[in-house]
Amino acid sequence: MNVPDLCPAEVARPRLARPGVNCWRMARANRFAAVVDGAEYFRALEHALRRARRSVLVLGWEFDSRTRLGRDAGARRIGPLLDRLVRARPGLTVRLLIWDSALIYAVNREFAGLVKMDWLTHPRLHFRLDDSHPLGACHHQKVVVVDEALAFAGGLDITSQRWDSRAHLPADPRRNDPGFPAYPPFHDVMAVVSGPAAAALGALARTRWHAATGEFLTPVAAGDCDALWPPWLAPLLGPVEVALARTLPPWDGAPAVREVERLYCDMIAAARRFIYAENQYLASRQVGEALAERLARPDCPEILLVLPAESVSLLERSTMGVARARLAARLAEADRFGRLRLVYPAVAGTDVKVHSKVMVVDDQVLRIGSSNLNNRSMGLDSECDLMVEAAGDAAVAAGIRAFRRDLMAEHLGVSPARVAEIEAAAGGLFAAVEALGTGERRLAPVPGVETGPVVRLMADSAFPDPEEPVETLDWLDSALPAPARRPLRLRLGGLMLGLGAMAVAATMWRWAPPDWWWAAAPWLALLPALPGRPWTLPAAIALFVAAGLARLPLAPLVLLTGAVLGAGAGMAAAAAGTLASAALSYALGRAAGRAWVRRTAGWKVNRVSRRLVRQGLLAVLLLRLVPMAPFPVVNLVAGAAGVRFSDFVAGTVLGMAPAILAMSVLGERLLAVLRNPSVPNIAVLALATLLVIGLQLGLMRRLGRVGPAAGP
Repeated sequence: MNVPDLCPAEVARPRLARPGVNCWRMARANRFAAVVDGAEYFRALEHALRRARRSVLVLGWEFDSRTRLGRDAGARRIGPLLDRLVRARPGLTVRLLIWDSALIYAVNREFAGLVKMDWLTHPRLHFRLDDSHPLGACHHQKVVVVDEALAFAGGLDITSQRWDSRAHLPADPRRNDPGFPAYPPFHDVMAVVSGPAAAALGALARTRWHAATGEFLTPVAAGDCDALWPPWLAPLLGPVEVALARTLPPWDGAPAVREVERLYCDMIAAARRFIYAENQYLASRQVGEALAERLARPDCPEILLVLPAESVSLLERSTMGVARARLAARLAEADRFGRLRLVYPAVAGTDVKVHSKVMVVDDQVLRIGSSNLNNRSMGLDSECDLMVEAAGDAAVAAGIRAFRRDLMAEHLGVSPARVAEIEAAAGGLFAAVEALGTGERRLAPVPGVETGPVVRLMADSAFPDPEEPVETLDWLDSALPAPARRPLRLRLGGLMLGLGAMAVAATMWRWAPPDWWWAAAPWLALLPALPGRPWTLPAAIALFVAAGLARLPLAPLVLLTGAVLGAGAGMAAAAAGTLASAALSYALGRAAGRAWVRRTAGWKVNRVSRRLVRQGLLAVLLLRLVPMAPFPVVNLVAGAAGVRFSDFVAGTVLGMAPAILAMSVLGERLLAVLRNPSVPNIAVLALATLLVIGLQLGLMRRLGRVGPAAGP
């Protein structure tokens, strides 16, 4: 059947890709295909891996060696498979470079992955964790390069909860991974390229490997593309020029790279008839502005955004979910001509988690990659996207159109031919979605997000989705007067000296003559009665406030409250007192204003103030975690700089909680030693002391890796 196109290929357009501006480089793909969903990707990946002869390079956000590449009875797990392949082929080397993830993700990740994949495998199987990025960033690129001849790039990691068939059955027993039985339907897309485009991705992977390990890798001779290419996978395009776009944060003297963001904005500006996009998030400030600008114009194309119905985790719902709701409201307000639809795929009443990162413009431009439509992907996290464009080539336009209709057909539960028929009859994407959205599989309108005060507090902050690196050390160095700055090692040394003095005092208590301490006995006798007194908590809070105004350190007071009131009550009293002291100092700084900051910090204050205001919660949080300046000085500067009070309070509570907990327990243990200086009590005190010091050293080491600051 001859179906007219929505956007005929013969319409002449200038090329979008501009190396050095919105992409890194152009490279020819002998073949270009897209694999949709985990079952297809893992099958194609296994085919290529089994035929690798020289080199396999893997970049990932996550990796799980227990991942089964198939779901039949004989399916092999990726870890043992790679180990067996290396042992069987003397010329093969496998390298995996995976993000050294933040602690918040540890509960969902494989335990001891480094041990399993590096220490317990063949020496030519190298597994490395990559932390070569600024504080708060992550490595989000998902790339596999085989023999410099075939490469995969897109949104899928080789890990748990990724495998799914294109049927997305609500209850598929095959969606069952270690630790994640019966996980929900999952949708994603990977691009597959061969030839020079694969070699270009190999160059990207080798650059990342060197940055993380210091080891230079020489590219191997290109392998046999025909042998590596899955025979059942029909090329979508080829040969075709592929643009590679990246996001890289500023690091180790290198400037930031924001090609991903620029390419998104250029694609949106170039659209004439429609934009079809699939993405996990919708929260990017720059992309939102580009969309709002188009929506306000009468020549706006149809914009169909396929998103998840809602975020899976509570943290995502209260941060990225609310950010999406706010941006959606902003776009709806700008949509004067009814050209926007936000939808999610549903199968028999069950929503499918959309994790893909795809954009199609007018069936002329196709983009597949790792970047989300959020702020992090535009300037903070490493990303890699591939783009192809027709540029007047009818065959390329036909391939892009076929892929886009194939995606829509999957979501709507019909054939691509049926999608084409309805598009031709109805004249657009919206009409096709409405006409075909009556069955069990459909694209339904995205629901709204409920917001409470805590959720709004998180959404108001840049904490979960910063747009650029957070450089706490530079902020503090610029914001605080020289007398207030103290090296972290000096502060840590003071802490160790104080704790050591307490340990010596406890030892003397144990072995010194009893009459040395006769004067302390009446005071110690009063301690058990203090927790029950009605004035104890107000007195503790007042003590913290007075100490803050006097610019005295609060750590000894936290130890004291833990010792006197016990760990639980002491922690509550210390938290209340710390927050009251912080709020009062903040108010004083707010009243003093920027003039005070200028007198103390000089000409740099404007830049610092803008950063503190823009990234307030995260800035305060990090300064609390590693207190590199006196507590009241940070409070005064935050108030004078105009940090939002809600950000200041949230950052103080979240940042001080670990220290208050640790010091309260330490205080309780110290009193236990004073009362009963037995070997077990002293051992527990020593262990708690070492734990506190270890946490501070770990944070100091982590912040010591922070790269150069981003621009103002």
